[in-house]
Amino acid sequence: MNDIKKLSVVEKLLISSFKLEKTGISPFTSEDLVVEAWKNFPDVFGLKGYRDDEGKIMYPNSNRVFAEIMGSKPIRQKGYLKKVGEKIYQLTESGREEALRIIDFLSNKEIKKISLSQKIENELKHLLHTRAFQKAKNMQFDKITFFDACTFWRISPRSSAIEFEGKLANIRNITKTVEEVLKEEEYFTFEHKGKQLGTSDIELIKDINEYLLDKFQAEISIIKTRKDERGRTIYREQ
Repeated sequence: MNDIKKLSVVEKLLISSFKLEKTGISPFTSEDLVVEAWKNFPDVFGLKGYRDDEGKIMYPNSNRVFAEIMGSKPIRQKGYLKKVGEKIYQLTESGREEALRIIDFLSNKEIKKISLSQKIENELKHLLHTRAFQKAKNMQFDKITFFDACTFWRISPRSSAIEFEGKLANIRNITKTVEEVLKEEEYFTFEHKGKQLGTSDIELIKDINEYLLDKFQAEISIIKTRKDERGRTIYREQ
């Protein structure tokens, strides 16, 4: 393994949270995380001054963990961990994937670098960085606005029916192309040692697209009847 000591406090808490999930504890209490973090990284999350005969820290330092998971600390600010009850927490999808990325890095697991056309790669990167995608990633589908949807589709509220149809077809082509390239691979990256992405990200793009089509039916119905610059009203259901 690579030097685990170089991990940040956030990364160590993510690994501990992920290990709790792997043992079936999800959501978990703050106390669960205190104990798990101490077991995995006693030098960071242990109570200083209480060591056994072998020099190991004997007790967890709950204040150390509490200070990192409450309020607007990085692990919450980055959307990796969310509070779902009184002193009860859960990894978000982005937190889970970040934990997997860290674990894979520590084990030197090779992530496939996929080769896409520049156009497809740029379009995929656009989708992955939209507010709609980020909100969905953090299970905030209900907070996605029509403006977010327009950015996701690369249209404006004044777009024509034929333009909208073309954008939908483009998204479907992008996800299909990436799935064909990945085949059996579960994770991928755009560049060597770049950010790890997963097939779940591609599935999420497809889910978001269908969700937006359903949520904004009223707005879409107006676009469907809007003529293009040549006076045609064109829209075909996919």
